[in-house]
Amino acid sequence: MKRAVRAVELMHLLPRLRDPQSELLLLRSCMGIAKLFFGLRTCQPVYMEDAAFLFDKELRGAVEDIVVSGGPFFGDLQWRIASLPIKVGGLGLYSAVEAASYAFVASRAQSWVLQDHILRDSGVCGMDADFDNALDGLRDMIPTLDFSSFTSKDTVPPKAQHVLASALFSKIVKDMEVNFQLTTRQKAVFGCLQASHAQDFLLAIPIEGLGQHMSPVEYRTILKYRLMIPLFPADEVCPVCRKACLDRFGEHAVHCRELPGFKYRHDFVRDVLF
Repeated sequence: MKRAVRAVELMHLLPRLRDPQSELLLLRSCMGIAKLFFGLRTCQPVYMEDAAFLFDKELRGAVEDIVVSGGPFFGDLQWRIASLPIKVGGLGLYSAVEAASYAFVASRAQSWVLQDHILRDSGVCGMDADFDNALDGLRDMIPTLDFSSFTSKDTVPPKAQHVLASALFSKIVKDMEVNFQLTTRQKAVFGCLQASHAQDFLLAIPIEGLGQHMSPVEYRTILKYRLMIPLFPADEVCPVCRKACLDRFGEHAVHCRELPGFKYRHDFVRDVLF
């Protein structure tokens, strides 16, 4: 619990940077789930529940502050996407509750051989009830995964945590369409986020001299669009063509017939935002 509290205290300092790009980078790389992984891998999930729930609650609040800065429309869908790995369209801000489900099992399975060697003269061999209970809980979460390789120390995968995490997130992504009743537009946006290199901008180090730093308005606008958060409070008439509806997500600017070219569209959107 102390580790979780200290991690939360660090999160509360992030707004002082006044730079959402740097805040998100720090939160993902060294101020987020990384602070808890040692405990998650060495303690039974049941004993980490309170710490994990506290951490997730504060992590969600920190992400919400980065994306909407106290504004509306950051709900369960946005949190779900944000807590997915970058390669499947998320922001890479992992939930401690979900990580606890596979981190302990993976750690114990990978150290099985070492455990038996250390305890070879004590008469203790094999796994205990803690491992079995954690494995059963993981089976319930990922019923389609074959866990037979985790029942013997000779067949444990070399990258056990990666195997379990990939299977869990694959199931989560597959079930999102039903769980959140995604609209046609939301399905299209989420599908694009999973394309190769679609989220590479999240990995860029914000160095001004190299042109890799974005202003808070620009960065938040990009995050809002990818998390399917409206950019405007209500639909309005397009100020350029006067014929079509300027939708809340700003997509009309991409195909407005009156805007003569990409550069003009880019400049028009820039002028509106800044």
